[in-house]
Amino acid sequence: MHSEDSFIVEGKLALPYQYFAGRTGSKFLVTLRDQKKIMGVRCNKCEKVFIPPRSTCEKCFSNISENWVELKPTGTVTGFTVVRYEEPHQPIKPPYILALIKLDGADTPFPHIVKGVPISKMTTGLRVKAVFAKKTTSTIMDIDHFRPDQKPKVQIGYTYEELEIGMSASFTKTISETDVYLFAGISGDFNPMHLDEEFAKKTPFKTRIAHGALPQSLIAPVLGMKLPGLGTVALEITTRFKAPTYFGDTITATGEVIEKIEKKKWIKMSLTLTNQRGEIIGDGTALVMPPNRDLIKEEDV
Repeated sequence: MHSEDSFIVEGKLALPYQYFAGRTGSKFLVTLRDQKKIMGVRCNKCEKVFIPPRSTCEKCFSNISENWVELKPTGTVTGFTVVRYEEPHQPIKPPYILALIKLDGADTPFPHIVKGVPISKMTTGLRVKAVFAKKTTSTIMDIDHFRPDQKPKVQIGYTYEELEIGMSASFTKTISETDVYLFAGISGDFNPMHLDEEFAKKTPFKTRIAHGALPQSLIAPVLGMKLPGLGTVALEITTRFKAPTYFGDTITATGEVIEKIEKKKWIKMSLTLTNQRGEIIGDGTALVMPPNRDLIKEEDV
């Protein structure tokens, strides 16, 4: 047909929709959301455990919808790909690793995101562990991602060449009254806002709060022990506090690589401090010099 014979109308069509995950799928998602448990189903005839769960065994067609089995949050990567293109539906911004993960106790793998390992170092056979999302969405993304689950070895951290944009690491600690008193002794800051409850009641916070530098100090084990890791030199750290830290708060410090400075072989990282409610109590940046294996011998660490 010639183009002059066709009348073409261009446009966009949006179709909002809902779907029912089914009884089996619904129980899987609700249990994941409310109990942070990963459930599979077992075929007693074939002796296989399936995840994602399904109501019928794909081999013998038996009804297995009620044969629930709780799986461990650990598993092994059986295959992976690197997603480098960007689409509106993606859960995170590329590039990222999408892997097939066979959970311990399961016979079928399922796909999910793997973080905490450089793309260049990713390999099949990697042992990983689920990291559950702090804010639930009633989807498979209630598992936020998987991270390497291997016993740490005493070794030099990531070098400049090994670090990649998007790599991240975290450290979590609950701030106790003892921590605050010890920090006051170390820092010499005995402000009654931190130590005297009667005085603190007269402040806008109505109770004692931790020194701002105390949760900020949790950035140190991230940079020095995890990312980039042993051998790292911190050149500059800036933090903006957005909310106080109260006694008993559980603070998570997270660092993420956001820029590589080729000329000096330095790394710029974003820093985030969140409490147990997912509230950001502080954020900022760090400029670090990652370790150089040519200058540091791992056996000397």
